[in-house]
Amino acid sequence: MPYIRALGTWVNVILGDAIDPDEFARAWSRCLTGPTDGPPARSSVFNVGPRPTMTSLTQAITSTLIHRRAGQLLMLHAGAVCNPRTGASIAYAAPGGTGKTTLTRLLGQRYGYLTDETVGVEPGSWRILSYEKPLSLRNPEGGYPKREVGPDELGLVGAHPDPRLAALAVLRRRPHMSEASITRLDAFDAITALVPETSSLYRLERPLHLLADLEAELGGIWLLEYSEVEQLTHWASQHLGRVP
Repeated sequence: MPYIRALGTWVNVILGDAIDPDEFARAWSRCLTGPTDGPPARSSVFNVGPRPTMTSLTQAITSTLIHRRAGQLLMLHAGAVCNPRTGASIAYAAPGGTGKTTLTRLLGQRYGYLTDETVGVEPGSWRILSYEKPLSLRNPEGGYPKREVGPDELGLVGAHPDPRLAALAVLRRRPHMSEASITRLDAFDAITALVPETSSLYRLERPLHLLADLEAELGGIWLLEYSEVEQLTHWASQHLGRVP
């Protein structure tokens, strides 16, 4: 029975007969832990059903982790990477299918991989609790299910042990743009754009005030409009700093 450690908590997973344990171990290599590290206060067992896939299992694990930390962390539907030496981190929130995983895979070749889907931020300290899950990649032939590929298999850089949010952006993909449009949002527009990309926001104390505090702490929240993810690498490097 594998244990998954992420977002500052643990869950245990029953794979069943349909999931290859070696495939699971490769995909979840950076989140695997053992019972000697201490099981969660409330064990979580996943019955992945009669026709499970690695993608459906990843979704179940993510949902349970989010439920476990509801009311404790500000959770964003976002990708994130960090400077592996300093811990300075960026997160970029967006709906599914708008390039978060593609951008994370690109940036993760140089910066520390934190997650491609769920960013858990500790209110006040703005420390990120990493979720180094497998990346959900589309099959080369197209269609579903997606492939769950671990960050080690993709050669992504390891994360800093204490990443902290230095910049936050909202992504909007605009086909046929020759270059990215980078705009600092005012506080109202920033909060309006972020709220749909949160999970269990209402469970936090004074949630809108919390988002306003975060916006003030970061000196603003960015809107990144782009066509190809390569157009965003300069913005990322500006906020993450140099790496070897």
